[in-house]
Amino acid sequence: MTQGLADAEETVIKIEEIKALSGNTPTTQGNMYSWNQKGGVTASSTGNMTGVYDLLGGLWERTASYIANNNEVLLTYGASVAYNGDVLKTTSTKYTMVYPHDGSVDNNTIENNEKNLNVASNSNYTKNTKIYGDGVREISTTGSGTTAWENDASHFMGLYYAFNGRGGHFWDASLAGRFYFGYDDGSSDFDVGFRPVVIPKDN
Repeated sequence: MTQGLADAEETVIKIEEIKALSGNTPTTQGNMYSWNQKGGVTASSTGNMTGVYDLLGGLWERTASYIANNNEVLLTYGASVAYNGDVLKTTSTKYTMVYPHDGSVDNNTIENNEKNLNVASNSNYTKNTKIYGDGVREISTTGSGTTAWENDASHFMGLYYAFNGRGGHFWDASLAGRFYFGYDDGSSDFDVGFRPVVIPKDN
């Protein structure tokens, strides 16, 4: 009961602190805003209390896309997507997108480290000059950094980060957003999800 009482008292304190907020100032603990402040209704999809909140950066979403650079992560974490039996799929299919990559700086003989990753990411981005409509080339200027629209993060796939993700995590703060694209090794995590997308077929 003591723990429950302590939690209840802490909750009351936080509620009182939120009630006292003014001038778009966050709470001292938890960095929270009142519902009617800038982090409140303006973060709502409908501009009021009843809207959907945190459409940006709530969960990093996987996509069925990768680079076929033969890195071990493709088999370890993406066998069901990137492989047909024991054979790596190197061209796009009805359900997956295989992006071009620069084999001179991105292959399974190159050491997996951050320096080589940045080189591979930028070079692979440059190789991707003929694909549009996926929200990469048309909204960013390079394959690494924060060069997507609204200063969202932009990290094109390379080396041991052979898979593509979108949106960003909530702790990516301003780097997350509608235009965020990032690389990933494909391993499971509590903050990564996906959503099915249905595209209507033209008659």
